[in-house]
Amino acid sequence: MRALPGKASRQPPGAEPVTRDAAAADQRRRILEATAELIASQGYAETTMEEIVRRAKVGYATFYKHYPDKEAAFLALIDAAVAHTVERVEGAYRREEGPWPDRMGAALGALFEDVAAQPDAARCVLVEAVAAGNEAAAKHEAALKRLAKLMAPGRELNPRSDKLPESLEETLCGGVVWVLGQRLMAGEAAKLRALLPETLEFLLRPYVGEQEAAREAGEVAEAISA
Repeated sequence: MRALPGKASRQPPGAEPVTRDAAAADQRRRILEATAELIASQGYAETTMEEIVRRAKVGYATFYKHYPDKEAAFLALIDAAVAHTVERVEGAYRREEGPWPDRMGAALGALFEDVAAQPDAARCVLVEAVAAGNEAAAKHEAALKRLAKLMAPGRELNPRSDKLPESLEETLCGGVVWVLGQRLMAGEAAKLRALLPETLEFLLRPYVGEQEAAREAGEVAEAISA
């Protein structure tokens, strides 16, 4: 409600009032956080909208104002998590000024770091989305394709690139996602950093060969242990 003329000057100083937009953004944040926590801990099928409402500490009217049902909230969670993580991964890739293997090392490091920092949201995207309906699965697949594009330049480093299968990048990304998913399901997000060197070696080997991939992985391992 707008203040009456002269009213603002008579109000005691204090915190700025919360705007409607800020309040709505906070409500969405709480709903998506609750969605991530519940689905990560008990699965998409087992999570109900009622549980999300209680965990988020909002009313049903507030929930419906933002999302028509549980699926819509879950899809919004996937969109937000993917946008945040892919932006960080692609940003790390672009900022790295070294050769392509170094760029992939930076990108993979950003991915592992972001997954470890947001394990609930990451599990929803990497594990739960696959079995949560066609639209969620399609979003999961689209995220993999974006990451796979970063790997395509590696083909230029293989003198026999014409022999590499067309699905190589997506297959390798699928392997990384499987590793991440297994660790998340085991509650071992904090241990992901230690897996970075061997995962990078796994990604690089088809493009630069076994020895060069091992050398790159060794440099990453040294940096981690330093």
